[in-house]
Amino acid sequence: MLDKLKTDFDEIVELVKKAPAPLQETAFKMILERWFMANMTPQIPQPPAPAPTAGSGSPVSLGGVPDSVKPFLTANGITTVILEKVFHPTGAGAQLLVSSMPGNGKSNQLVNLSLLLCVKQALESGNYTCTLKELRELAVHYDCYDSTNFSTILKSNKSFYKPREKGADLELSGPGLKKVGEIIKSFAAGE
Repeated sequence: MLDKLKTDFDEIVELVKKAPAPLQETAFKMILERWFMANMTPQIPQPPAPAPTAGSGSPVSLGGVPDSVKPFLTANGITTVILEKVFHPTGAGAQLLVSSMPGNGKSNQLVNLSLLLCVKQALESGNYTCTLKELRELAVHYDCYDSTNFSTILKSNKSFYKPREKGADLELSGPGLKKVGEIIKSFAAGE
């Protein structure tokens, strides 16, 4: 196996050099990971997997991102590389990779968390929604939960959400989608 790696290594390096400089390390890791998967795992035939679909019935692309999320990514200039710095995996079962919530003050952090949770749900089902229960639980985790002002904070940022009944789940509006696109890009850039 080592001999095969030695012979393929030069080709891998040449392929990596064709990628833009900032992406070369990621490209190298991905190609090497694929090489090991192809050459180290026993080749056992697998039954064909059923065509994946999201919970809402929207088709999911092979990359795991529901088709209904692709226009949001394109409109905001978010690549899968950027998305993978904030969510893993970038499909069903997505988790936030944020160690601390971006934003100044608890109210700003709570709003940013709600927007990111809506995108997390969209990666699962194709719907940009967030339950208040999940928002409260993760707000406690990220230390941005203000129990006395929770509803007030959401109401004062209502332009980010579609109109809703009291106690109903949050759903992103156009301005909310734009704002969360900015948050994802700034977080991925390390700001």
